[in-house]
Amino acid sequence: MFGPLLQTVESEGGSTTIAVAVFLGQATAFVIACWIAKRSYDGYRDARRPSLLWLALGISLLAAVPTVLRFLLPTLLGASSVTTTVLASSSEIAGLVAILYTVYGRP
Repeated sequence: MFGPLLQTVESEGGSTTIAVAVFLGQATAFVIACWIAKRSYDGYRDARRPSLLWLALGISLLAAVPTVLRFLLPTLLGASSVTTTVLASSSEIAGLVAILYTVYGRP
């Protein structure tokens, strides 16, 4: 499963240890973001406060979605780094806007 990913990193001058560390770091960030988003969504379901729903959406778009895009698009679809960066950055901006709406808006 990690063969093509590790070979890509090694062919660009990296080591297997660095590739595994980057993968584990990204996986950890994804899990933590999903856990925070789920807790926010659970709070929304209990209290029916729309601000918690916007917070869950913002955290998902800020951390979880870009992590998946940066990993899956090049690996599975062979997307270019420009495409991957634009899509991941767009998701991060949308997440920040959702969090700003939670803080300063009237959800």
